Amino acid sequence: METLKNKKLKIIIVDDSKIFRTVLRNFLQKESHCSIITEASSGEEFLALNNVKSADIILMDLQMPGMDGYEVTKKAIERYPDIKVLAITMHTEKAYLNELMQVGFKGCVFKPEIYKNIQQALAYIIANENCFFGEINL
Repeated sequence: METLKNKKLKIIIVDDSKIFRTVLRNFLQKESHCSIITEASSGEEFLALNNVKSADIILMDLQMPGMDGYEVTKKAIERYPDIKVLAITMHTEKAYLNELMQVGFKGCVFKPEIYKNIQQALAYIIANENCFFGEINL
């Protein structure tokens, strides 16, 4: 499997929390050698971006005001069938494996464990493998 140190991944972060986006961006840039090409605070803002296709991976919050991450990801994959989207969420009870896979997510990382699991998840996804951590209720 390709390690993240061999490639500088281009990431888009979509999350309604500015603090979370900032902390995650700083962590990814320092620890994972990623380039955060842009951020969006809502699904609507993400869908209006013109550089979605240039991202290697999109980190998508599932719970956001307005369009949730499921709906946004469905619409984004309709427009850009080759994009890779990783779900990030606090709510393990709402992250249903079958629904995530049906929508087209390539994996899921839970926010309480994100700094422990994000690098491995990115490596799996960039290698075209799915990556779902932890206990996901079916």
